[in-house]
Amino acid sequence: MIDKKLLKNLEQCLTDIVPADEHFGIDEMRGLFFAQMISPDKGNPLDWVAALFYGERPKLSEEQVSGLNRTAEAVYDAYHALFVANKLHFPFDFDRLDAELAESVYAWCQGFYIGLSINELFWLGKKGEKYHNKEIEAVRNSAKLFTGLVTKDFSDFDKVKIAELKTFIIKQGEEPTDDIIAATLFPNIPVAVQTLQIYGTKMMSAPVQKAPLPPAHKIGRNDPCYCGSGKKYKKCCGGI
Repeated sequence: MIDKKLLKNLEQCLTDIVPADEHFGIDEMRGLFFAQMISPDKGNPLDWVAALFYGERPKLSEEQVSGLNRTAEAVYDAYHALFVANKLHFPFDFDRLDAELAESVYAWCQGFYIGLSINELFWLGKKGEKYHNKEIEAVRNSAKLFTGLVTKDFSDFDKVKIAELKTFIIKQGEEPTDDIIAATLFPNIPVAVQTLQIYGTKMMSAPVQKAPLPPAHKIGRNDPCYCGSGKKYKKCCGGI
């Protein structure tokens, strides 16, 4: 568990800079830092700082920058310690879900969604991307779940699944509005988080593919390239 004092210190630091409604609350911070931990590419630190202000980083004095960096790094280090110890888990028990807890979960999802958005290409892929395996499809659908929950826009979600969901909602005697769709998908949050966490962690431990070193002997411009591409050397690495 994260020491709540660390989060409260960061929240107070933000409140000293802008009004409370212009920066993340504690639950949103928790979601943001969770997303940061499971993302292989941590992105530009300035993007993460801006995210704490809903993407609009205000002009800060040197003293404010120093205080913000210090308190944010303390929270980051605490989350990183949990991640390294394999103790970073989705922090809500859905078996005890009530209105108050659901509100906290939704705020957490907002922060988590923004964290995913900072690494949008990694988590959501390119628009119109064709999934080459079931794992990637599950990751993309899990990430898009949070896009839909937060923005209430399911246009980029799996169209077959949304059609099935709408049919189910209609059979329950309700109109399949975006809000109702979001509420129906809400119980899938823990599984979606787990799917993303497993994939992100896996990608962090994957070996980095390194280009082969050039051969020690001289290679002719018309010889096959040493990188194994099948092209002539002059049309491949020799043309760089």
